[in-house]
Amino acid sequence: MPDEANKSSKAEVFRSRLTSTLILWAIVTAVFVSQNAWAFFGLVSFLTIAGAIEFRGLFSKFPGDGCRTIGLVVGLVVALHTGVGLICGCLDQGDYLWELVGLVVVVLAGFCWRFRNGIEGRQSVDAVGDSLLAYVYVPVLFGCFVFRLIFLPDTGGQVPGAWLILFMIAVAKFTDMGAYITGSLIGKNKMAPHLSPAKTWEGFFGALVFAQLAAWSVWALSGETLAWIPPVHLGVLALLISLVSVAGDLAESILKRSLEVKDSGNLMPGIGGILDLIDSLCFAAPVTYFYLLATGLV
Repeated sequence: MPDEANKSSKAEVFRSRLTSTLILWAIVTAVFVSQNAWAFFGLVSFLTIAGAIEFRGLFSKFPGDGCRTIGLVVGLVVALHTGVGLICGCLDQGDYLWELVGLVVVVLAGFCWRFRNGIEGRQSVDAVGDSLLAYVYVPVLFGCFVFRLIFLPDTGGQVPGAWLILFMIAVAKFTDMGAYITGSLIGKNKMAPHLSPAKTWEGFFGALVFAQLAAWSVWALSGETLAWIPPVHLGVLALLISLVSVAGDLAESILKRSLEVKDSGNLMPGIGGILDLIDSLCFAAPVTYFYLLATGLV
């Protein structure tokens, strides 16, 4: 009976996860097909705002909420400014001034906010550190860099980077899917039980295989659109995205286990919250962006 109940529970989770995944892909597909810059802006903005709010909610049991709010608000302003600036053409890809200004503002405002309280040991410093993490983790790593990728390369059109974004999302999500499917079927050797007990080495290597399948599939489907990425760079970039996607997933596991939170949210049955959805992209987006710049592809 326990085994049957366990199998039934796993099947239910799988169905819920599959349903949520299909709905999400339907939304992403609709935005992608529209090829409208403002549609992309709306979707990315929603994910950024919702993910940042969920991040702040992870710390609900801990002091320092004022500092985290400062980091969140400043981060969202910077992220949205980046998106609007790129759409309107008044912000260049190499212009990181607002990100740097935001960083300075968060540090200064975080310390100034702590002036209201007495010295509370490490809590005083931790609160300022939390404000920086709230600023960087979702608004900058996800929001700012996804907005920048939408407009790479500069080949004209409202969203020249639409296929690049689809490529990155597909690789990251197939990494997650591959790890889940392979780990569920043949996973035996725990990968990082102290961080995430469910992850296995079999799932990890399965994730790398699925990531490559996704990368080459999107590349082939794009026709000439992604032809500016040579095959060797395509394979390397897919490998890097899959590796940092696993790291991004584990990073959120560190947050949740450290803060004693099971799920970041419950908006999507079987997946969790928005933060559970974009955790891998928070690492994948900046790595994709800087790889393309470092290799001179853009």
